[in-house]
Amino acid sequence: MGSYSHQLHGDAGGRTAGVQHHNMHSAQYLEHQASNFLAPVAEREPARTPQTGSAGFHEAASSDADNLSLWQQAAGIYSTDGDEGELSWQADALCAQTDPEAFFPEKGGSTRDAKRVCSECPVREACLEYAMENDERFGIWGGLSERERRRLRKQAI
Repeated sequence: MGSYSHQLHGDAGGRTAGVQHHNMHSAQYLEHQASNFLAPVAEREPARTPQTGSAGFHEAASSDADNLSLWQQAAGIYSTDGDEGELSWQADALCAQTDPEAFFPEKGGSTRDAKRVCSECPVREACLEYAMENDERFGIWGGLSERERRRLRKQAI
């Protein structure tokens, strides 16, 4: 019985060492892959040195759009920084942190859970306003179903 127990612990120790070796090997492999991927970029572009002041560095780094990576360009277009933008309210929406299927139930499905989330949401009015302005036909928006939004739209006319 004692030798069986010893074998289990020995195997577990061996597996742990194997996992650690595998993780270390994987990390080295990923580092190697990243270096190989970035090497052509480093050879193509000369090293940039920041000019005096942060504004000078920003101008030097963004003066030529060709030198910006695709990701840097996309970050500028789709930035979520600040409170600007038509859809900035979505960052604070509680529905973004829950199951989207609750807000787009199948025909005849329950909307109770979605409406409960909407009732506590800090951006409920902005959400409803967006749905009304964009004539959203599906889902729960601002705590109202499509039928309820249609009724509200008719009352406003």
